[in-house]
Amino acid sequence: MLSTFFKHEVSDRWLLLFFSVACIHLATQIPHISIIIGERTKIFSSLVCGAVLLSLLIIKRDRLSLTTPWIICMVLSALCILSGFGSTTPSSSLWRGFSLISSGLGGFWCGRWLLAERFSRQLFGRLCLLLLSYLLVMSFVGYILHDDVRVMTGMHKHVLNGLILLLSYGPMQLLFEEKKSSVILGACYLVLSTMVISLSFDPMIWFPPLLLFLGLWFQFRMRRRVLLILVAAAVLLTGLFQTYKLPDYFFKKESISIWVRVENVFFSYHIAQKNPLLGIGLVAPRSEYLEDYTIVYPYLEKETFAAVIPEENRSSENQFFTFLCDLGFPFTIIYSCSVILLYLRLSKFVVRGQQCDSYMPLALWIPLTGGLLHLQVFDGLLHPHTSWFLHLLLGMVPEIEE
Repeated sequence: MLSTFFKHEVSDRWLLLFFSVACIHLATQIPHISIIIGERTKIFSSLVCGAVLLSLLIIKRDRLSLTTPWIICMVLSALCILSGFGSTTPSSSLWRGFSLISSGLGGFWCGRWLLAERFSRQLFGRLCLLLLSYLLVMSFVGYILHDDVRVMTGMHKHVLNGLILLLSYGPMQLLFEEKKSSVILGACYLVLSTMVISLSFDPMIWFPPLLLFLGLWFQFRMRRRVLLILVAAAVLLTGLFQTYKLPDYFFKKESISIWVRVENVFFSYHIAQKNPLLGIGLVAPRSEYLEDYTIVYPYLEKETFAAVIPEENRSSENQFFTFLCDLGFPFTIIYSCSVILLYLRLSKFVVRGQQCDSYMPLALWIPLTGGLLHLQVFDGLLHPHTSWFLHLLLGMVPEIEE
């Protein structure tokens, strides 16, 4: 692999190194630098994403052309910026918009241009293994020392679990290699990843085993013995988690994790109807829209819901409804349709059992599906690290059917 690296042009080598350093920073949050005191946006990480995107555009400038994907990217960026200027908190909304644009465009075009070759895809797969190893080790150390997998990583459980899901592209690649040792190593990574998610007390524990089983249903190249071992291990871990580890409050109808997400569906749509074109701006205050709003969830009082809005709940805990409320209908429709089209294109490869140039589509489909499902209970794209890796995977979807 090292000899192949040195066959590339000097500019491409530096770009790959810069890209790798950016991925390491985004997955580990090292160094953790706060540029503007009081601003919750990860500005330094967003600047790193923007710098990689700028470097990519300069080095690959011969590939620049006014194609449909670029037009869509420019329209989405313009809508995001205009929404920020119209917000009641323009500074914060514009920084969030910059984070979304730099991580989204940077990740997508790195996936489409930089990871277009077999070597760069293999390098990214090994990089995913390295980063996943770091997260797993730090999570288990945190659990052993502090009874909390999040302590050593410094991440919220949804951010941590989202990264684990997306980085599972690495071990998924190993499952389709010819070496038996690679298959076993990939399976071990997936089992350990499932354990970390279960130890964070996250109900999304069901995502990995279900996605793996569904994906392998279409891929008969996988050895039956490996399939049985993986499914049995996933079911065992999930069963133990459900029986002994899952706190009762996750399924209590009065739990904040339940009513916040349910009520935000209706509240976000209520706000979006009043600001249909550009929304209210990313993470802009929402309290004023409660005055003429009627609570829908039957086990929730309006005062209780209002109490969490000023600080804790300036998003919808659902990426689709956050975009709908904060950025308006045009942005949400254009972005959602673009993602759906890319996802359907990839799914065709999986169902047909086709192999792309340098990877099995299933290795990409499982982490991408997990990441998109996770966005239904978590505003992952407001965080540059999860947004970067999700859009990297989207960018790796083949441009045309092979």
